[in-house]
Amino acid sequence: MSGAGYSFLLFEIVCVVLLTASLLHHYGNWRRQQLVVTGVTFLAWQFCFLIVFILPTDINCTFYEDCLMSNVSGLEANGTSAPACREPWNHIPRAFLVSFWRVIYWSCQFLTWIFLPIMQSYAKAGEFNVLGKVKASLVDNALYYSTYLLIFAICFIYVATRPDIHIDFAQLRVIGITASNTWGLVLIVLFLGYGLVELPRTVWSAGCPGESLKRAYFRLAKVNSELIEHQEELEDLAAEAVQLAECVPGPEHPLAANARTVAELAESSGYCGGRDAGLGRGKPTASSIAAARRRLNEDEDGGGLTAKRLVKLHCQLKKAIGLEQRSRCLLQEAYASAAFLEDIESNRGSRLHFFRRGEGDFDSESGGLLRRLLGPGVEFYWKCHARSWLLRGAACFLLAASGLMLWCECTFFIKWPVLTPLALLVQAGRGALSVQLICLLAIGYLCACTYFTVFRLKLFNYFRLVPNHQTDENSLIFSGMLFCRLTPPLCLNFLGLVHLDSHLASGLKAQTAYTQLMGHLDLVAIISNGVNLYFPIAILLLALASYFRLGSRLLHCLGVQHSTGGLLKSTDSGDEEDELFARKPPPARQLPRSSGAAGAAAAPVAELSPSPPRSSRFERLLQADGEPVEFEADTQPLFPSARAAVQQQQLRQQPPPYKSGSGRGGFFDDV
Repeated sequence: MSGAGYSFLLFEIVCVVLLTASLLHHYGNWRRQQLVVTGVTFLAWQFCFLIVFILPTDINCTFYEDCLMSNVSGLEANGTSAPACREPWNHIPRAFLVSFWRVIYWSCQFLTWIFLPIMQSYAKAGEFNVLGKVKASLVDNALYYSTYLLIFAICFIYVATRPDIHIDFAQLRVIGITASNTWGLVLIVLFLGYGLVELPRTVWSAGCPGESLKRAYFRLAKVNSELIEHQEELEDLAAEAVQLAECVPGPEHPLAANARTVAELAESSGYCGGRDAGLGRGKPTASSIAAARRRLNEDEDGGGLTAKRLVKLHCQLKKAIGLEQRSRCLLQEAYASAAFLEDIESNRGSRLHFFRRGEGDFDSESGGLLRRLLGPGVEFYWKCHARSWLLRGAACFLLAASGLMLWCECTFFIKWPVLTPLALLVQAGRGALSVQLICLLAIGYLCACTYFTVFRLKLFNYFRLVPNHQTDENSLIFSGMLFCRLTPPLCLNFLGLVHLDSHLASGLKAQTAYTQLMGHLDLVAIISNGVNLYFPIAILLLALASYFRLGSRLLHCLGVQHSTGGLLKSTDSGDEEDELFARKPPPARQLPRSSGAAGAAAAPVAELSPSPPRSSRFERLLQADGEPVEFEADTQPLFPSARAAVQQQQLRQQPPPYKSGSGRGGFFDDV
């Protein structure tokens, strides 16, 4: 490997490390979360990003090796020498690339199939000892492993019945990789078809501040309703835990330690004294005690203190605490989003041409730095005008990219004539640096559409990547597990799109080191034929269904206004968006003039008087019962109340981290 190849590979690895660290810092919080969670998530994300960044280099080196093999074949056949092949400046030997892919791929497989699922289930298990938690995690992942074993068994039986194939360790390895890729491709069909349509639509909606503000109002009420439900559930479970602890006859009882662990977990949640008691350690409220007694009497075990009841309650408490903390983070995000959009909407009609804010400052760190660098004048034109047009232009570009990807997915299996635009572009620029850039952008867009769908679907509403250090540990583990599961088959699918799979391309003599490790899907003909035929059809049908919102329309015809688990329903459901779009946007508010340079510049404009005091807008949005309210056309957005609510959320003391399991503290107990 040349010095330039060493340098470029090291540069890519450093870029991946910095990118992974910055993203993990943006979404996670290593000071508050377990180091093992941060470390494993960092490795999982880094391995997936390395596949995306190094694969274009592998493609470039493959073109050089294909040229050498073509020259040798031409010299042997005709006795004439072909034009000299130009070695890429960042060429890496095949032996090194195969070893590199072997380490990366099997590390991803170990994380996604063994370590991360067991780690996640271990942390959520309600048992009180290590052996019980391990058994519970294996049972929890039984269905997950059985689907893989079923695909592996089908592939093995098919290959075993073919007389022309001798089964050895290499064939078993290829069968295992094929089963894993097939499992991932099924998910990719669901996620990619939705993401190719919804990602451009979301970017376009973000470029319309008025519509985004109405959606933010509705989402604020909806998230607050979910938070109230989770708080009530947690309060009831905490009261039940205290009731069970009171049933212990004495400290010598065999279940006394476990009951005390559950009671301490309930007290650490801060809801033993009711939602209004903060972190109070007092006795539960009368209503909570009555509800707990009803749950004890109606339980199928017949009431009383049992090991099974403690395990079940321990698991329910862990889940309820996680849901309550996640809803609190989402509510904080919804407050900040509404504040930001209200700032933009109120400044768009201003004649001051200075960007002015309401009370409080809830911009991100990057937003505050941008404000200090640009100044209020440039910030006004950027946020009120240029940002909207830039987002709409980006949405048009993403829509064209989605159309290109859909066409490539529907035509990649046609060997001749080549109808895939990506394959024509890559084949025309063999060995050029532009080829690597095109491949990197294409793979990155496919990954972005796939992962965008994962965290938008209501099926996975429990897991969500929340920015500004608000993502919980379970969501980080789930994201690492899913990234490692989907990235390898997605990159293998991309090699088929650009006709770099030697079993799909007619004139290619060399194959990439990545394909050499992963093998070909045509080892199992039923799977290869299904991928070539049904994979494009399924993606196209799901994309059309997403474009026309068929899922929302079907549920609306059935009288279901809110989907509870449909695959085509996102977190912000289509019916809710339609209702919001039909409403008249509230009039822009008049901001009080601030002091300083901006206030001096605004002094000549005397007719712009500050808006009257407002105190009920967000209070009515966040009613005690959590029900969303209808927005009146003449209601002004009471922005100071929104910012005051954010300040209260930020200043509220958070419950201390809880410990689960035995008193010694397990490895994953704080997750």
